[in-house]
Amino acid sequence: MTDTIELMRDFLGAPTDAALEGVRSVERATMTSLLGDLFLTGDVVAELVAHWDETRESARWSSLLAALVSCVERDRGNIDAPIAIWRDLDEFGLSGRLLYYYLFALQIGALRDYHRAHGVPDDVSDSTVGALARHGETHALKHRSIGVDAGWWVLPILRGEILQVRNLKFHLEHLEVGTLAPRPWLDATSIALHGEGFRPGDLSLGVHIPARIDLSPDALDETFERAREVLPAVWPSTSRRLATCQSWMLDDRLIAALGDDSNIVRFQRRFHLIDPYEDDVDTVAYFVFGREGGDVTELRATTRVQRAVLDVLSTGECWHSRTGWLDFD
Repeated sequence: MTDTIELMRDFLGAPTDAALEGVRSVERATMTSLLGDLFLTGDVVAELVAHWDETRESARWSSLLAALVSCVERDRGNIDAPIAIWRDLDEFGLSGRLLYYYLFALQIGALRDYHRAHGVPDDVSDSTVGALARHGETHALKHRSIGVDAGWWVLPILRGEILQVRNLKFHLEHLEVGTLAPRPWLDATSIALHGEGFRPGDLSLGVHIPARIDLSPDALDETFERAREVLPAVWPSTSRRLATCQSWMLDDRLIAALGDDSNIVRFQRRFHLIDPYEDDVDTVAYFVFGREGGDVTELRATTRVQRAVLDVLSTGECWHSRTGWLDFD
């Protein structure tokens, strides 16, 4: 397996001198203040503060952190900039597990400025910043240690292209251009039939589902209502714009397994599902069972959703990562 840090350095390139100096010059008191703006628990902040000097004085970790800072600053506002999806850095010890917290702390001021400049309301900005703590909670549940689960998600958040509105994240992107745009998408014949809003390059909003959120119909009605108040002003569009979602939750086999009263099924039915889909076992194992790869026979079901997924995987079939769309604006 290729070293994750090597992959990161290849993608990020060398940090700017200003970013490197900026990382190494942040004193512990300043880092403590920055971390205080991230909605983290006291024990997490304490560990981060205690380890900060070791990180900033390490040539290896300070240069990698500075390269992440340089990348975020370079690509902020460019929604077509590629997003690299790396493995988390737990295998490299405490410095690896804490790295994305430090990145967020060093960029929180610039992110808040970017939000204000684009008219992002305070409640939406706070929810977006609070996503870091949720990724930390997920890591703690999985590994019983302090860290950031799926740390690569921090980069598009800090670049300003993801906003969390109430219970969902919304990602500004161009269809078939952005790294996280849904794939596969409609074929050329279907695109021509549907027209504006469905074409490659059309502006769209990707919908992402945070862990452990309320998917009840009332909560999601309030979420979409608030999103339709906020996002057209923050991210204006002069043409038809879709909200798209690609998720393990949109596999329509869940309807028979969970029934019409399931919040997942009700969420799924908000979208028009398209026929092309991606076969994917690893993603559903990760999100439903908290496992990265591994043997399907080792999975154990304790919930209705887990049983529904395992019933499919146990037959040798793949799970379907389906895409759906709805009119947004």
